[in-house]
Amino acid sequence: RPIGFASLSAPGDMEEIISSHHFMFEDTFRVKTIDDSRFERAGRIDCESDQFAGNNLELDINHIIYPVSPGDMLQIAITDNVSPDRNRKLNTAYDHDKRLLGQSIMDHFEYVMYGKVYKKDENKKDSTAEVHASYGGLLMKLRSDPVQLQEFHVADGIYILIRKPQTASS
Repeated sequence: RPIGFASLSAPGDMEEIISSHHFMFEDTFRVKTIDDSRFERAGRIDCESDQFAGNNLELDINHIIYPVSPGDMLQIAITDNVSPDRNRKLNTAYDHDKRLLGQSIMDHFEYVMYGKVYKKDENKKDSTAEVHASYGGLLMKLRSDPVQLQEFHVADGIYILIRKPQTASS
């Protein structure tokens, strides 16, 4: 597990919830570029890890709902289950209704998407791995160390959770 977001000046209750949740991957990235020339409402962000050399994220996001700019910092977490009860699998959109689900890890992030892993590549020569996922047509390519991506498998359902880090003045 690369980092714990709980160490980033989060309120007490949120800190406990986030630090106790199992994430398949988590890191903090700096947005390098945004390409919004192809689609009206979606743009592809190219991000570089602020903490781990070699971690790179390309992600399509709806920039109307969640605007980002070059230079922004984003905390990214990926998990296979957002339920407070790890044994409960969420199968339909109704399962995500806050009235049924209750409080979940999604409440602590600003932008959440659900998708499927459709490709995973590992380059043993360079000691890198790539995970490709589609979130309803919005694509992600995550490049990292193979150890950090070992929990990802083709056809896995995954959630990507994004938020901008809180600053000391917030």
